[in-house]
Amino acid sequence: MTHSLVRDHSKLLNELASGTIQVHVQVNKTTGEATHRFTMELPPEEAFESFAARLRPFTMRREPVYWELVLDAIEELVNEETLAEVIDIEDLRAHWKTVVEGKKMAQTFYVVTEKGQLSDVELADLWLNSDALHTQLIQSEVGKELSLDQRYRAASGVYARLGACVNATYNLVKHLVEEGLLELDSEVFTVPVLAKTSVEIKGQIYSAELGAEMPTDLSNLDPKVWRPIHEDIELIDPEDGSPGDSKV
Repeated sequence: MTHSLVRDHSKLLNELASGTIQVHVQVNKTTGEATHRFTMELPPEEAFESFAARLRPFTMRREPVYWELVLDAIEELVNEETLAEVIDIEDLRAHWKTVVEGKKMAQTFYVVTEKGQLSDVELADLWLNSDALHTQLIQSEVGKELSLDQRYRAASGVYARLGACVNATYNLVKHLVEEGLLELDSEVFTVPVLAKTSVEIKGQIYSAELGAEMPTDLSNLDPKVWRPIHEDIELIDPEDGSPGDSKV
């Protein structure tokens, strides 16, 4: 939910998840000649790579957030009344299966060439394993014939639909907790999931000659070897000869 694509481009992701394609038709009313074309807007691939990487654990059985484990846990932890009246866990389970199971069956389209055909799910798998997260060589003849653009076009829809499943499941869990129907540690919703990109650490900094032995007791430094960095004459700003706000 904190990913930049979800925060800033949710409309685009929703269109990809629903398989929205813009169709343009031009007709010359005099000659009857016509041109047809379709257009799609896709997210920047680099950002989408990290989006797909964050979604991947939900599809891997050895991960603790594997989708079936999550739904099984919800079903086990809430009472029968909640299962009967508040949530339709089987409908959500069926939706997950549609998105993550079965590569031969297309979610929205097939690509057909003289050398064979691939579903959008198979193309998305090629993109993930050959272009994005790994560098596996494409083995199939039809796969080799298709381009990176075609693989990414398929992947954008497949992983947007997976993201929608994760979003729906997250919102379900959050709703159950807010309504007092499911008890979880409150830290689940507050623990940081994005690392800070600006770092400032307050402490004491010392300098020594190159090759000096690293100390094991910082409370008893040898002053002949280790000096506070602001007293190191060689690190003082050479322009005015004073420490001031010199940058090292």
